[in-house]
Amino acid sequence: MQKRMQELQKNEDFSSAFSKIVSGGKSHYKAVIEKKQIVIQCKSCYTVLENHMKYCFECGNKAEKPIQE
Repeated sequence: MQKRMQELQKNEDFSSAFSKIVSGGKSHYKAVIEKKQIVIQCKSCYTVLENHMKYCFECGNKAEKPIQE
């Protein structure tokens, strides 16, 4: 479901329709859709890791990305 929501947010038609609904029909209004950043933490030492990292730089454990629903 998360993947589908991300696809919708990138769709220009969806963004345009959403802007019209939020603005009450006003023209030239562009709604800003915030995208939630996913924070990856080491399960062992709780160090915050960058998205591309495969292993924790503090303790060496494998970085597990959280399951997105």
